[in-house]
Amino acid sequence: MTEVRQTGLTLIELLVGLTLISVVATLAIPAYAALVESQRRQDTAQQLASSLRLARVEAILRSQPVIVQAQEGNWSRGWHVFVDINRNQLRDDDEPILAERGGQQNVRVVGNGRVAMRIGFDNTGRLLNNANGTLAVCLKDSPASHYQIAVAVTGRVTLRSSGFTTEPCS
Repeated sequence: MTEVRQTGLTLIELLVGLTLISVVATLAIPAYAALVESQRRQDTAQQLASSLRLARVEAILRSQPVIVQAQEGNWSRGWHVFVDINRNQLRDDDEPILAERGGQQNVRVVGNGRVAMRIGFDNTGRLLNNANGTLAVCLKDSPASHYQIAVAVTGRVTLRSSGFTTEPCS
């Protein structure tokens, strides 16, 4: 009679393997959460810069002012891009929305000075009211800004991730 040898893992080997997997997962989860938060900030900054560029191009193409306005007066909640037909720099019901974005969880967007609530472009692509400024993208509870969108009087939109002179999120 031939003896059949069974192969497999013992209970102790399985427990050691599960313990190692749980230790590695415990170490990886905080790093993954930080990566997700970083991606949210980057995505918000890129979407906001893209919306500003869209507004500038549409203002030139339509020969009408186009406004990017913070939702409910807060950039962190999102923004919408609309054609300002009556030139009052406020969204009215009869004015078409060109784009709309919602805010990201745990991402704060802060505008300085004249860009605290809206940014508008005229038919030449320049800023309305010479309202140049900077929008900073930060973590909700952190004073550090990781991305800044600078808008020049000429209408040029620049997304920066380093070389800040101030921290507007504090």
